[in-house]
Amino acid sequence: MINFLKIAFLGIIGFGLLVYLTAPEQIKKDNSTILNEKLSIFSLPSHFEVVGVSGYVRKNDLFNKTNKNYIVVLNHDALSLVEPLKFTNRKDIVLVANISKTPWFIKKLAVNGKLEELNKNSSISLINDTSGKLTKLLNITNDTQTKYFVFKIKDDNSIIKIEESEVKKGALEFGITKEESNKYILELFSFLK
Repeated sequence: MINFLKIAFLGIIGFGLLVYLTAPEQIKKDNSTILNEKLSIFSLPSHFEVVGVSGYVRKNDLFNKTNKNYIVVLNHDALSLVEPLKFTNRKDIVLVANISKTPWFIKKLAVNGKLEELNKNSSISLINDTSGKLTKLLNITNDTQTKYFVFKIKDDNSIIKIEESEVKKGALEFGITKEESNKYILELFSFLK
């Protein structure tokens, strides 16, 4: 019994070390260079990892000027909006899963599968921003789990932040009710004008 307890204890310590050692470094809050530049489609990366698509998707294919007008960045709990959004008929949205602060081990073990499950059979593209490049370019420094951010792509290809809001704490883990889902979706759509 003592040997079993030793093995279990060492296993827990080992798992904790693995998560700690694979956690990404915190981004410094010095965004002065980003704030001084005008954000546009042209400043975004050339390729994106899109959930449910093998390989990468080119920026020009994803942000086709004729049909994509909004970028919605979802932090952890706000990812609960992905599933109800797929039942809407909106084709002018690109979603971004802001999971850059999640440790590498957890991303590979659970997060990628959960994102595929949430976005299954959806016509809305969901970018898996594992590196955090996109959220850094969009100047998102608030990584509160419940927050989401809405950006508009204007006719001149510039990108402006139009709103930020939040969902309840624990929405992804414990789920949201039909009433809460309707409330959050209506609120989000009120920003998309």
